[in-house]
Amino acid sequence: MTRNSWPFLIAVGILWGTCAWAQNDTGVSDSSAPTQLGPKPAFTYPDTTPSLDFLNGALENSSISLGVGAGVSYLSNGYRSSNSGNNQGSWLFHVAPNIRIQQFRPKLSWYVAYSGGLQTYTYSSSQSNSLFYQSASGGFLWQFARHWQMQGSNHFTHSANPFDSYLTHPGTPTQNNPNPVTYTPLSSFTQNTAFLTLSNQLTKVDTLTFTGTTSLRNTSTYNLVNSVPFYNLISYGGLASYTHRLSPRLTLGGSYDYNSLDFGHGQQRSGIQTIEFIADYLIRPNMSISGWIGPEYTSTKTVVGIPILSQIIYVTNHHSLWSTALGANFGWRSRRNSFRAGFRRQVSDGGGITATSEVNSVNVSYGRLFTTKMSSEVGMRYYDVGSITTSKRNFQNIAFNARLTYKLAKSLTADAQYSYIHQIQSSAFLIGSGTYTDNIIGVSISYTWTHPLGR
Repeated sequence: MTRNSWPFLIAVGILWGTCAWAQNDTGVSDSSAPTQLGPKPAFTYPDTTPSLDFLNGALENSSISLGVGAGVSYLSNGYRSSNSGNNQGSWLFHVAPNIRIQQFRPKLSWYVAYSGGLQTYTYSSSQSNSLFYQSASGGFLWQFARHWQMQGSNHFTHSANPFDSYLTHPGTPTQNNPNPVTYTPLSSFTQNTAFLTLSNQLTKVDTLTFTGTTSLRNTSTYNLVNSVPFYNLISYGGLASYTHRLSPRLTLGGSYDYNSLDFGHGQQRSGIQTIEFIADYLIRPNMSISGWIGPEYTSTKTVVGIPILSQIIYVTNHHSLWSTALGANFGWRSRRNSFRAGFRRQVSDGGGITATSEVNSVNVSYGRLFTTKMSSEVGMRYYDVGSITTSKRNFQNIAFNARLTYKLAKSLTADAQYSYIHQIQSSAFLIGSGTYTDNIIGVSISYTWTHPLGR
């Protein structure tokens, strides 16, 4: 850690030391437990205010939320000068209003949400950048037949906030949704992810599921002078899985998973095929463990430009690899506590640094509810990433995350966040060598007003 980061660590320590540990159960879900078919029941609002006359009864179980959020973040190593080579701290100021509409029916639920605002980076006395931040999402859950259910979701983000990155939030990879490995985006990034799932409950204990996924990730030289070569990625995939519940506690199954990765519009393309055996075991109603293992085959095509005299000669290399994909998750929660831990080994995108890579990841997170108004979550993540095409292209990433949330009033919430990131890079082509360390601290405040529609 840098010398300038200690005041922020002390401030966060004092803030945490004044509270007794507790957890918000609603903030952490147990994704390792078998998914229950059928949409959520219609939501009943406790609100007794009169209905809004300009809406009709078709929106009986709907609500609208309006809000605005503002905050400031500091990155101790958030800008790297191409001229001097010196690392500089940077500040990010942001403000963004938002809107969300959702509806719950007995066989259909859906939502749409949008947020847009201004983000300004200041990384020296005379240099700053401004960005129009946008985030849009939507999704649905539809029970269109007695034994059939469809679920879909899409999320779009254009941002320069390091806390908007999925890297800085603790999480546990799952068999159906592996946690992506990524480098901290110290520039603006654009990302769009979507999935569509079709499930059929063959019998009371047998379920067949088909899932399609797509993802777009892009970055720019917003305030990062040298953009990462493989950060721009287009990927899509498909998953077919079958599960059988042997008992109320034990579920077994198998799956076939295909993923396609395209880096830099053809710089490197990979196809990853995986067959896995799946097991889920409910130890207690509040404690579960799951695991999966199976063979994995990866086929990769890489285009390399070699400068010869005054021209560049492009050479295409092909590479294939058989490996083992495996992972395990453990989850536990009580009225005030939750704990999750997971391990995964799989070929994936390498975080935009090493392209198609074999990734070993470990995630641990813990949450607790201090009071009805205050909650927290801490997490640690470790990645060991190695390219499957170039033996010397690898890196290790260690990150620690902490978040404290306090409800100031019914609609007013304050957040304090801290992330420590330490990355070790080997001497490798395109990514350089050495280490990278960053301390990120931020505070924000948000106001949200929610009202039922049609009541």
